Amino acid sequence: MKIGDLAKRTGLSTHTLRYYERIGLLPYADRDRSGQRDFDASILTWIAFLGRLKTTGMPIRDMLRYAALRDEGDATGTSRRQIWKSTGNRYARRLPNSRNACSSLIPRSPAMPATNRGRRKMTHAQTQDESRFDRGQRALSRIDGRAGEAVVASLADIAPDFARYVIEFPFGDIYCRPDLGLRDREIATIAALTALGNAAPQLKVHLEAGLNVGLSRDEIVEIIMQMAVYAGFPAALNGLFAAKEVFAARDEQQASGEANGGRDVAVA
Repeated sequence: MKIGDLAKRTGLSTHTLRYYERIGLLPYADRDRSGQRDFDASILTWIAFLGRLKTTGMPIRDMLRYAALRDEGDATGTSRRQIWKSTGNRYARRLPNSRNACSSLIPRSPAMPATNRGRRKMTHAQTQDESRFDRGQRALSRIDGRAGEAVVASLADIAPDFARYVIEFPFGDIYCRPDLGLRDREIATIAALTALGNAAPQLKVHLEAGLNVGLSRDEIVEIIMQMAVYAGFPAALNGLFAAKEVFAARDEQQASGEANGGRDVAVA
């Protein structure tokens, strides 16, 4: 079904659906011959579940983490229960005697639609019909979001070929390889950029990316602290200060969205 039809059936705006798709809460829809998104009907069950998560007050970052863990299978049950416990505590504070209502969602939690899981495991041989640029552009939008797109756009007037290389090689070739998940790739990237000690702008972009693919703030802080052992205290300190700036900017953006009555799609 087309995105307009999906919006009508779910009650979500097309802007919200595109945002959910970009950050990885929804599978990337296949395109029809005219290039329009064509969603499978099975996505309706997953969107309904996301709506229940939103009702509990679960933040987007926790929804992303829960979706990633659910996609990895039964071995992540303990971590998922911890997310539910934290959500249940917040929900109970908001609405007395509501803990059971929150907990009742757990048995009905569906898996991420198969189209998304298949994309994650897709090999290069399976994506030959998709150009490196298109594949990289899709990955860039999902992982780095607006921060990554801004970096590429800033190169357009001075080195457009290099902007294309940024999309095609790291995102079209490396990030799309099937044997390592996006969370693991961002852990490695954040650690490496922290250890370098001279890549603050790139580190900030990938701190945003880590949050986009489901890393928690506590996990990011631990990754950076770990680098003190191998790269020294100055590198770790610089990394922590960069993280502090990114977290503060996110908080400000969220507060601004809430002040606007929730009209900002980033907090939809």
